[in-house]
Amino acid sequence: MIKRLFQSFHPLEQLEKQRMSEWSKGTVPDHLKPLYQTPIPPPDIPFEDLELVVLDFETSGLDPDTDAILSVGMVEIRQQILSLSTGKHYYLLAADAVKPETAVINHIVPETLAGGMTEQECVSTVVANLAGKVVVAHGAAIEQAFLRRAFRLPQDVPLPLVWLDTLMLEKSLSVNRGKSNPDLRLCHIREEKGLPPYLAHNALADAVATGELLLVLVREVFAGKTPVLGPLVQRSLKGYA
Repeated sequence: MIKRLFQSFHPLEQLEKQRMSEWSKGTVPDHLKPLYQTPIPPPDIPFEDLELVVLDFETSGLDPDTDAILSVGMVEIRQQILSLSTGKHYYLLAADAVKPETAVINHIVPETLAGGMTEQECVSTVVANLAGKVVVAHGAAIEQAFLRRAFRLPQDVPLPLVWLDTLMLEKSLSVNRGKSNPDLRLCHIREEKGLPPYLAHNALADAVATGELLLVLVREVFAGKTPVLGPLVQRSLKGYA
């Protein structure tokens, strides 16, 4: 009973209540219904039972109100295995949004985006790939903000997606070790874990790199115990255990 009472206050339980409340209103737009139809998994679900999709955006800047998504990378994790065959990489038809200061970083120029998908096509594709899955990102606040903008969701409407943030997971481990001001860049964390270098600032490469890191971090967090979803979500939200 005490365990159930504790779980009722867990962020996952709260998100499920919000999802059910929003769904019951009957006002969810058709293109977002796949996200709202799927129940949020419980905190005690084993990690190996989850289907996850690692998501990365390359954008023209960091402000979703003035900047745009330029490319999307996704790759799936099932039964704790990252499957490269599920990798997807899309460019958007957003040539006018390219900025010189970001082009020198992600190497996306207007010509790269010729023939890319529209924002509406991107939203449909992303929704289809995220529905029913746990979403993984490094510094997830960026992907969350741009998703909300693309979905046209008001701030008071919950987005019923479960997120695991590798940046926050590593931060939580650093806090446990008493390490202050850790370098939380994806490339630096991977180097510390002994993972190989990768092609940074490419959406698909970043997604694969983040997925590989997640599997290492999950082993560190649980240290031989059976991984479950709840503690990973709490660390992703708080940045500490």
